[in-house]
Amino acid sequence: MPLSPITETWLRRQWPALVAVAVLALLTLVHQLWFRPAAQRYARALKQATEMGMPLDPAEMPRMMPPRLFAHIADNSLPQARAQQAANSGQLTAEFIGELSERMGRRGLTVTSTEPGVTTTGDRTIQLRAHMRARGRYADFVMVLDDLARDERLYGIERFALLPDPAGGVSIDLWASRLVLKSVAGA
Repeated sequence: MPLSPITETWLRRQWPALVAVAVLALLTLVHQLWFRPAAQRYARALKQATEMGMPLDPAEMPRMMPPRLFAHIADNSLPQARAQQAANSGQLTAEFIGELSERMGRRGLTVTSTEPGVTTTGDRTIQLRAHMRARGRYADFVMVLDDLARDERLYGIERFALLPDPAGGVSIDLWASRLVLKSVAGA
């Protein structure tokens, strides 16, 4: 069946639009028959994996703590109830002052006085403070600071003052702190 000249002219002018409509129809058909069911299967598999505890989506992956950091946190944690009781009784502060005194004595410093500082209790932390005075050599005090820096516990030196001692060493005025983490069940 021959086409009329008007129809033939119209088709020649509109052929790019007709081809685009045909391609659109073909892509819509492929999308509906192949891509959409595949996307739905993927969404179901993703949901099932997440419910089983194995999320495939990188945004939902559980954050893994590096083993050294986990060990560091575990070494500085106490159960919440025990930490609070030990902080309230002064046991943690006494242990902290004892550790500092022992460490200074091991390095040749003579501790002349100690006094507990304010204990700050937060939701997940307890910060212990102590003020100590000691006498000894400057090099020995530097070694104590180095020991504290290398220790696994969370020590802090808030401030210190060094004054020349008439005996030839230095008088040390030290304000130190230690952070204890409260471990919360299920956190």
